[in-house]
Amino acid sequence: MKISPNVSAKSFTTSAFIIALILSDDLTPAEQNALGGWFMLVGQTLSTNSAQQQLLNNRSNTSNAYNAGIINDNNLRSSADNIKKEVNNIFNNFK
Repeated sequence: MKISPNVSAKSFTTSAFIIALILSDDLTPAEQNALGGWFMLVGQTLSTNSAQQQLLNNRSNTSNAYNAGIINDNNLRSSADNIKKEVNNIFNNFK
């Protein structure tokens, strides 16, 4: 389901701001608070769902990289050695 229009982030955000201003004109403060809370819950639910899906996708991709041999002990040791060398170079330049 595609709800989000294909517009820039600024236009998308501005449209939400304008809709909120229009809605607030016809609502009491209590109604605004209730509706705002409802919209926040919808947003938090979408955010939580997408974060969990991203986590599962990342775990799957990492697992696939391990299984494919892309990530192995030798690569990790080599990367760690390179990082140590760079850190030592930085500290030696400050002495």
